[in-house]
Amino acid sequence: MKRDINSNGYIFLYSTVLVVIVAALLTAAALWLQPYQQRNKENEKRAMILAAAGLADGTITFRDGDLPVYLVNDSITVIPMQGKGLWGPIWGYFAIAPDGSTIIGANFDHKSETPGLGGEITTEKFQSQFSGKQIRENNRLKPIEFDAITGATKTSDGVKEMIDNTLEAYAAFLNKMKTTSR
Repeated sequence: MKRDINSNGYIFLYSTVLVVIVAALLTAAALWLQPYQQRNKENEKRAMILAAAGLADGTITFRDGDLPVYLVNDSITVIPMQGKGLWGPIWGYFAIAPDGSTIIGANFDHKSETPGLGGEITTEKFQSQFSGKQIRENNRLKPIEFDAITGATKTSDGVKEMIDNTLEAYAAFLNKMKTTSR
């Protein structure tokens, strides 16, 4: 029996088989690449934490507790931040001096901010303005002031809100750092 390759049944069967084969190949590739993707995410996170601490290399220890905290080279505390930019999530890290009051460095990143505008949060020029900033005044947390990015009001507002929310959430931890560093 000869099949008509132009018939609807044949085209439907051919398309179904092709879709199943491609789906199986894509699933196999995704499963095979998953460990590599996870390792890359961890490496990127490690690089961001070290960059916030102003280091190219070092040991990072995760401190388990109510809030995530990273200790770099057993001396620099790094706290993570998460927020919302104009088009999607933004995140970053603050490296805090042992006094619990001084920012050593900052590192920010984003998923989908506009290049040349909100995407500028990843530049050294933007990030370097946080180094040396004091987060306390008269034993109270104070708002962090920074130069916003021209033309990126929503992203700048998102960074401000992210910083304020993070410092508020970590206030007790930072107070504890201050008292133990004396």
